Amino acid sequence: MAPVSNEGGGIMKIRNMVVPVLVICVFALVGGCGDDPETPAVPKTQKIGTISVLVIDEGLNQTVEDVPITLTPGNIVLKTNKDGIAEFEVPPGDYFVDAVVCCIGPGGIEYHLPATVRVGETTRVKMLACLICL
Repeated sequence: MAPVSNEGGGIMKIRNMVVPVLVICVFALVGGCGDDPETPAVPKTQKIGTISVLVIDEGLNQTVEDVPITLTPGNIVLKTNKDGIAEFEVPPGDYFVDAVVCCIGPGGIEYHLPATVRVGETTRVKMLACLICL
């Protein structure tokens, strides 16, 4: 690079170089080119609690998988996992947990159970089933 002088536009050349460099530096500091996978996610500040529903056949001491559980209000539907559990993370408030669980005979047991959620707490709901009819 030539020495800086006021003649021949030397100052203008430096300005033309400095502005793009500053823009690139600011962009790198503020936004970058995407999320760094090594940077941990910012925790959510939303206040929630959990409703944990367990569906079990106590006679056989076996949990029941794939039972649709509906949480209202909101009509959120989850199926129980291999451990017989469905977990809903929701804002605090009053809910109903609904399901039809298999039992001996036609139809099944219809559950409509109240559940209250408090921030940071887990409300546990247990539903009994009979695997003999499956």
